[in-house]
Amino acid sequence: MIKGLYEVHFQVDDLERSIKFYKKLGLSLAWKNEYVAFLWIEPEKSWLGLWQKPNGDHVFAKHIAFRVD
Repeated sequence: MIKGLYEVHFQVDDLERSIKFYKKLGLSLAWKNEYVAFLWIEPEKSWLGLWQKPNGDHVFAKHIAFRVD
């Protein structure tokens, strides 16, 4: 049975702008480099991964994971 969200990841056009947006919604920054940022949705339980879209046609596979029994 699903107990909650574990993580979700997706690409963004502007990593810095996206970080600012999600911080305004109450998420806190857990880790960041120039290509990816992880923000806590629920500290130590679930997070959001934001990935800077690369130049070119590469498409990052979106990802979601749940906490289960």
